[in-house]
Amino acid sequence: MDRHAAGDARTELFEVVGVLARRRFQAAERAYAPLGLGHTEARLLGMLAAAAEGATQDALSRRLSVDRSNAGRALKRLEQAGHVERRRSPADSRTNLVAITRSGRALARRVADLRGQIADELFAGLSATEAAEAAALLRRASGDAGAPQTTDV
Repeated sequence: MDRHAAGDARTELFEVVGVLARRRFQAAERAYAPLGLGHTEARLLGMLAAAAEGATQDALSRRLSVDRSNAGRALKRLEQAGHVERRRSPADSRTNLVAITRSGRALARRVADLRGQIADELFAGLSATEAAEAAALLRRASGDAGAPQTTDV
């Protein structure tokens, strides 16, 4: 493939990834709304459900690729609803950890079920093998080639 064709293919991929990202976000917002959650809150619950000891707000915001204040607002809504709690880190008393509560864990399971339904709808045209190949290529493009599949929503 010549340089021009490679550039055109990458530009098309850029556009397709953008379309998929918008569709994913819109589908997630619709699916999570009846649970009283937005996309960010649902993703946070998924991350915290997978974190044995909780996580710092900074770590969560980095993983979400959002600014700290955006993550903080979402965490505050989850905390007010009783789905997460903040507590001092046993390793560093100057640091607060955010941990999922029992109600948050139950809600995270519902979110995970919905996430699977959203993925099935978005990628219904792909076989399981094709979906795995696409995921591997996108992980490689994102720099996470060796990363395990995420429990993030």
